[in-house]
Parts: sequence; C-alpha cells; structure tokens
Amino acid sequence: MRRFATLLLLIVFLALVWSYPITVVDDAGRTVTIVQKPERVICAAPSTTKFLQYLGLEDKIIAVTNWDDFEAERIGDLFPINLEKIVSLNPDLIFTFGGFQLPEVVKLEQHGLTTVVLNANSVQQILNDLVLVGIIMGVPEKAKKLANQLQEHYLNIAKKAYNIPLDKRVKVAYLMDIPGPDVREVWTCGQGSYLNDLIVLAGGANIAALFTGPNGFLPISLEYIVSQDPDVLIVASYVPNSEEQIKEKVSNHPILKSLKAVRNKRIYVYDNYLLSLPVPQLVEYIEKFYNDFYGGK
Repeated sequence: MRRFATLLLLIVFLALVWSYPITVVDDAGRTVTIVQKPERVICAAPSTTKFLQYLGLEDKIIAVTNWDDFEAERIGDLFPINLEKIVSLNPDLIFTFGGFQLPEVVKLEQHGLTTVVLNANSVQQILNDLVLVGIIMGVPEKAKKLANQLQEHYLNIAKKAYNIPLDKRVKVAYLMDIPGPDVREVWTCGQGSYLNDLIVLAGGANIAALFTGPNGFLPISLEYIVSQDPDVLIVASYVPNSEEQIKEKVSNHPILKSLKAVRNKRIYVYDNYLLSLPVPQLVEYIEKFYNDFYGGK
C-alpha cells in the first residue's frame, strides 16, 4: 500500500514537470531510465501484454511471444528469447516477466535494449505495476484512474469477505492441473502468490497458504489435499469449453473423488491462461471467487 501511495505522489509530480527521460524502479529492483516516450514496444511475456491492453495502448505493441493471444509479430519462446529477432525490430522498450526470464534481461541490456521487469506477486503489486506502466508509457493519469477503480472494486468485495467469521470461511484448494491416477502431487498456489491473495481477499482459506515456492507456487501431495478436505476446488482449464469434462475427471479421480468439494459439487473451473497471469484483468476474479465461495451473499 505504501508503494502504491508513493507511485501516486510520483504521478502528481510528473504531471507538473512531465518530460523524458524518466527513471523508474521495476519489479526486479532495477533502476531503469526511459529516454523517450515508447512508441515501439515488445512484450516478451503474455502478462506484460495485458497491461498495455488494459491501458488501451495496443497500438504500441510491435511484437509478442508465441505464447501470447495478442495478434502481433512473433519473437519466439519466453525462454530463451530470440535476441537476433528482437534486435532486428529496433524496439524502444521491452517488457519482460521475472523468474526464469531474469537471466534474459542481462542479455537484452548487453545489446543496449531498454528493459522493464513486471513480476507482481499480489493484487496490490498488480495495481502498482499498472501505475508503473502508465508512467513509463506517458499516461500516468489514466493509469491512476484505472488502478483506483480496480482498488475500489476489490475492496468492496474484500470488506464483505472480512466480515465472515474465520470458522465460517470456506477452505479452498487450487489445482493447476488434474493429476493422472499414478501422480501423487499437483501444483498449487501458496504464500507469496497473487492467486493466494485473490483467494484470501474473496474470503477463502487457501489450504496451501502456509507453504511457498517460486513466486509462491509449489507442488503439494494429494494426501495433503485429502487431509485438509477443502470445501471448494478451483481447477485450471487449458481447453476451451472443457468445464464439464474437467468436473467429471475430478469426480472420478481415485483420490480426489472423496473430497467434500467433490461430493457437494463445488468444483469451479477457470481459464488457466488468465489465472496464470498477474494482470489487471485478473483482479475482477476476486468477485467471481467470492460469488463461488458464498453465492454472492
């Protein structure tokens, strides 16, 4: 929250003395100088594309990776990045994700390419990044307005969720995939992940909240899930219109079928593409989660 307030103060200051170059600190803690207003932007991760789309700056995107659903020239995989292709496009700015992409940032800098890392691990950090991108792209007031609207929206839901007694909150398990019959683990979200933040703000009690891993994601055993017996399952979908098939697969799983969530038919399927991205569009899922957890009450 303090960083968000600091960013808003920075916006007010920049509105009075707006000019490039500007210097910002990205999510990798790097100090980055933006020499001029970016007109040619490469989004080297799908999550970064979503920020520009949310700000209505799609026309600034000249290229994306093969994993993106935005129509633009392709630069290849997320890792390793295609340096030759990127250099040939002569971008003003490159947005990347953190984690496994961080080593690629060094390579980009060695080629004189201005690069900003966006790697939010909470809802508030997503809003911070929205404001940061707005500052970088020269639309700070628009970014501030959108961030404030999102914050007001999710806080309205969070306030309702806060009033639910702790012993009445639903226990939630997030399944990144449905394990096969011989697999004993499944990836989920834990402490330090933006998805855990969404679940908590929606009034859920994440069964993996005590654990963490890279960016807050980690594998947990099926035995642990059974021991916690969650009230609700959130399951990621990788294929459009596969909700019923996924529910059936979970219901017939030799281990998962014993769960309270399965017996009570409280399996909720969400598009994994958006679930996997810490972006402004995902903040709206807090309300969807709340409605699934408590029927919109």
